[in-house]
Amino acid sequence: MSVRPRLASAALAVATLLAGPAMAADRPAGWGETATAITRMLETARPADPAAYATVSGDGDGQGLSLGTMQWNFGQGTIADLLARMPMADAVAAGEMPTFGAAFLANARASATAAGRPTALAWTRAWQTGRTIDPLLKVELQAFLTDPATMAAQDSFEEDYRNEAWTLATHWTQTVEARTAPSFGEFAMFYDLRVQGGSGYLDDLEQLLERYAAIFKADRANAFSVKAVSAAAFVSLKEGRPCAIPGSARTRAGGHVWDAQANCGLWRRLISRGELPDAQRELLVLAFLRSFLARDEFALNFYNRKGLLAAGRGVANGWSCDFRPLYARLDGGGAATAQDVRASCWAPVPASNGPP
Repeated sequence: MSVRPRLASAALAVATLLAGPAMAADRPAGWGETATAITRMLETARPADPAAYATVSGDGDGQGLSLGTMQWNFGQGTIADLLARMPMADAVAAGEMPTFGAAFLANARASATAAGRPTALAWTRAWQTGRTIDPLLKVELQAFLTDPATMAAQDSFEEDYRNEAWTLATHWTQTVEARTAPSFGEFAMFYDLRVQGGSGYLDDLEQLLERYAAIFKADRANAFSVKAVSAAAFVSLKEGRPCAIPGSARTRAGGHVWDAQANCGLWRRLISRGELPDAQRELLVLAFLRSFLARDEFALNFYNRKGLLAAGRGVANGWSCDFRPLYARLDGGGAATAQDVRASCWAPVPASNGPP
């Protein structure tokens, strides 16, 4: 494949994301809700269920407790952001969490700073045994999360994320792809990047530019597909695992590594068969580079999710998904529901049983 001149430096395109698009088209109706449903699928496995507001996850990912539709957590301090959006947080906690409310609020707010986070995490872990959360704490947290004020705060964050993602996806598309507006897949990836990457992700993109701009400049003579093939091998670089769909069944322990191996095999296959269009290969490389900036314990999961959304096909968080028909429908002016998102995913299987 030949190099397109406008791809001389994808990393330089990242640098301009902070400036915003010159002229952003309106976001198509329904796209925001569908992008949110996809991220909810990957975060909670319940894209269409109102109970997603009440999702309470334990310390399996090292975040202490993760709560709600977007899994605001203590490990990164994002739970403090959710509370800051709630003027009536203290009143809601007093009414819905009579036993744990005061301690929950104090530790959630303390998690906003690096200094306060260890104490906040210790509190969350004191109420867990293995993967089991204290039953009363869980009940009270779910009551707090489903209070109308808390649900409204969750919704308001999601709309903020959609707006930010649309702005960034639009500018990426205008800078790299020479198109006026992004595809749905591009928008969905930037939305998930905003949700999982946290509020510091714009600074991370600047770091990415500094770290990799020289590499892109030196390598501009090569086809971008070569970089995309390298990007697919993230699991080889991070874990020393072969780039192949695993032959054994996925287990909870080491599941992100299993997903990454499956993705490496899937994405290389798509690239070699010419089934991954240029725009999606470019987005896959952006996801690859941004994942290098994630903390080691999150890097594979981060890349699994972003790569799945970039390619439209992949495995993340124990779900094998093919969003390509859904992408095509939305790009063609159609609509999709949260049920359509759920129907696009299934439990992954080892290579011996076919594609994961």
